[in-house]
Amino acid sequence: MDSRERITSILSLEEPDRVGYVDSVWSDTIERWKREGLPETHFLQEYFGMDIYCVSCNTAPRYDEIVYEEAKDWRIVRDQFGVKAKFWRPPKSGVPFVLDPPVRNLDDFREKIEPAIDPEDPTRISSPHYPFRADIEQMVKRFQERFFVALWLVEPFEYCRHLCGGIPQLLTHMVRRPDFVSYMFNSVADFMAEIGKRFIDAGVDGLWAGGDIAYKNGPFFSPELYRKLLQPAHRRMFAPFRRRRLPVIYHCDGNVNLLIPDLIEAGITALQPLEVKAGMDVRELKERYGDRLALMGNIDVRVLSSDNPDEIRGEVATKTSIAGQGGGYVIGSDHSIPPSVSLRSYRLFLKAARKYGTYPLRAP
Repeated sequence: MDSRERITSILSLEEPDRVGYVDSVWSDTIERWKREGLPETHFLQEYFGMDIYCVSCNTAPRYDEIVYEEAKDWRIVRDQFGVKAKFWRPPKSGVPFVLDPPVRNLDDFREKIEPAIDPEDPTRISSPHYPFRADIEQMVKRFQERFFVALWLVEPFEYCRHLCGGIPQLLTHMVRRPDFVSYMFNSVADFMAEIGKRFIDAGVDGLWAGGDIAYKNGPFFSPELYRKLLQPAHRRMFAPFRRRRLPVIYHCDGNVNLLIPDLIEAGITALQPLEVKAGMDVRELKERYGDRLALMGNIDVRVLSSDNPDEIRGEVATKTSIAGQGGGYVIGSDHSIPPSVSLRSYRLFLKAARKYGTYPLRAP
């Protein structure tokens, strides 16, 4: 099997030749690995033999950035979403501090955001008048020679929490102004759905939607509030893919256990990355949802950081032997690879993944 055939089989809950593999790596980690012998390469997916490649596009309102103030360690910028925030300068890093969000109410959204996410704008891929459509089709075909190609899009909660200035602000709106939030979520979802249609026309193999709607102790909101406000938007966003029987991978950090049945109803067909330190366990999830949901990730980066070969092999073997039964599993970290993981440890992980992830599966 090639990567495209393998992932298609896995996301269809069928048994492939081996479990799939995909991961993401921090830039600081790559710098460490270069010091430890990683060859100069701009294409880690190919170097490590990953099976999935994501294509994307600019979905921001695309405001021209305004630099308000600059200092040695930071700068204040109004970004392409219209958010005014304070950013650290390298080598310092961290979450920007929001000073002035563009959206505080429905009028703000209608005035500042809605006109700027017009799917008919000819400069956007979603427009039937976009003049470079052939290039998108060629790009997708080129990467499909080596990968399963998914379209990466941010889902409505993630998109709107930035517009509103952060998660606490958006959660407050969800409770106090549900009609405003519903309108905003659905407007963003419709925009993303139109982009999805254009990439489906270009030949992508599925959707990978990203949105962190949970933290280590559970979702940011109840299942009831999810069903009322966000699930309808998810259905709208995922519908073009599900109508074509194309898979929908959903990325969510934290403990999202309470929402999994509702996410499946919304149209997701795979869940990633299954964060271990938040209480996610691929073995339990396989037992509960293995006949309805493919699973991706759940290899504990704390174990990968241990530099202990036996622990790394044990982490891979015990999880792959269960999650990989009958197919439906793509191995990878439970979040992304931080610089605490050595190149040696990561190579041990990959070796174990091939050993214990090839069918017929080996016992741990």
